[in-house]
Amino acid sequence: MADAEHPGMQHREAAVAPRLLVCSGGTQLRAVPLTRECLSIGRRPYNDVALNDLTVSGEHALVRTRGGESVVHDLGSRNGTLVNGVVVRQRPLRDGDVIDIGIYRLRFVVDRAAAPEPAPDEREARAAFVDHLSGLHAGTAQPIDRAVTRLAGQAEQVAVISQRGGRFYLTHLEGLAFPQVNGDPIGLNPRPIFDGDLIELAGVMLRFRLQA
Repeated sequence: MADAEHPGMQHREAAVAPRLLVCSGGTQLRAVPLTRECLSIGRRPYNDVALNDLTVSGEHALVRTRGGESVVHDLGSRNGTLVNGVVVRQRPLRDGDVIDIGIYRLRFVVDRAAAPEPAPDEREARAAFVDHLSGLHAGTAQPIDRAVTRLAGQAEQVAVISQRGGRFYLTHLEGLAFPQVNGDPIGLNPRPIFDGDLIELAGVMLRFRLQA
């Protein structure tokens, strides 16, 4: 898989480069290469593959690619995730498999081609945490270990932290007031967050940090 681990492999058969072909109504909309370990799919705009239709849940599914194998995971979606017409919770994907998510159809395709070089900030994901400074979970640290992580313990206000391209973003989902970062409301758009930023969520203070 990695020439850095097995230098002699670089002269062998070209690397496998899987893609998702996203279609709706028989029309191909785009091709999405699976060049990172986790690819999030859902209606919310911060997903890696944003599918803007009410038949798609906000965070609908995840495709995890590791060791040359890609596995689709349903994230408890309302309408379910189907692979080749069968509802699945998780399933390894093979070349030609068809994933149905709401009105969209995603075909998993494996090409024999040179795999694109990952960007430097995608080669090694950094571990991140949110320290709960007050509230019900005060004194605990919540790991940010998924493509999309919901911040725990706030019933009145819901926000998530997402990872894309080695960066982290805070997004407001529900509640009358917007979350604040370092005292500034974030608004409707995803807000980049950095090591040491203070987040206020429904009156509860949290600190975002990256593991050294």
